[in-house]
Amino acid sequence: MDATERNARAAFAERAILARYLGGVPGIAWGRSAWPPIPLRRRGGPARWHYWWSAHLLDAALDAAAHRPTRARRRRARRLVRGIRLRNGGTLSRTFYDDLAWMGLALERDDGHRRATERIAAQLEGAIDVAVGAVPWEVGNPFFNAPANGPAAILFARTGRRDAAARLSDWMDETLRDPSSGLIIDGVVIERGVETRRATELYTYCQGVALGAAAALAHDDARFASRAAALVGAIAAWTGPSLLLPGAGGGDRGLFAGIACRYVADAASVPQTRAHAGGPDAATLERAAASARSLVIANADALWAGRATIDGLPLFSADATVPADASPDAPERDLSVQLGAWLTLEAAVSLD
Repeated sequence: MDATERNARAAFAERAILARYLGGVPGIAWGRSAWPPIPLRRRGGPARWHYWWSAHLLDAALDAAAHRPTRARRRRARRLVRGIRLRNGGTLSRTFYDDLAWMGLALERDDGHRRATERIAAQLEGAIDVAVGAVPWEVGNPFFNAPANGPAAILFARTGRRDAAARLSDWMDETLRDPSSGLIIDGVVIERGVETRRATELYTYCQGVALGAAAALAHDDARFASRAAALVGAIAAWTGPSLLLPGAGGGDRGLFAGIACRYVADAASVPQTRAHAGGPDAATLERAAASARSLVIANADALWAGRATIDGLPLFSADATVPADASPDAPERDLSVQLGAWLTLEAAVSLD
């Protein structure tokens, strides 16, 4: 499939999201959490607005504006930022550091939000627990995890805080890497300097953000090029010959595989034409980049092939390994699931 077809598929996913999930008033937009809107009788109450889903909705909207530039897409991204601020009580701040990092990563891509990006990056840098060497999941919480430290490290790398980014990447590699699989576990609880619990679950987006951090640092440091190549290999081994990332259902987990694909695509751009001094040789980098590209394309193709069609628009599966479930109560109805698919399809476009 050529780049034009990949872009057309991403545009089709974009159309479906906008038609079904985008709400708002003139000049302000936000994402509804489900389609159709969740009745009061389901899930214990009305559908609530999700800050961190909205950060990824903004990121996907900026992908679309980059891959298919129009004034309307740029205006839509600005409307989404206004909607996020409005729905979040007039501020972009959060007490959950993973949420805050996701928002910073989306805002960083738009020059009009440099001050907000800088404030978020500075807040995250100030949140690093010096005794642990990492960012907690939430203010005052002893849980230190990949979902907070991975995106924070990527944001630090993008905003010139490369030493801080490197320290967080090293912390994840030293503390959260499972030695048997090479994958990144969810996190650890550290209380009064002592690790009291390990959350050993293997989530797709933990792999994605750890990989994204290494890839962001790999262009000028051989150590991180090696780390990125090794993690791509571990992810490929985890998925097996299909290269399909496991689905995790709806709700927050609906975004996990899409986030992973976004940063696997970043790893495909790690330098391939030369060996770093003291680092992996060119052939190793080329193999890792080719594997990363294959992972993204396989997942994008599987989601496209397994889609359902409702009213002429696609509904993507919550799990790339099976066809979409179009029933009214299926997880496919969550914005997170459809947004994860959109992120994956835009990641495939970014490879070109």
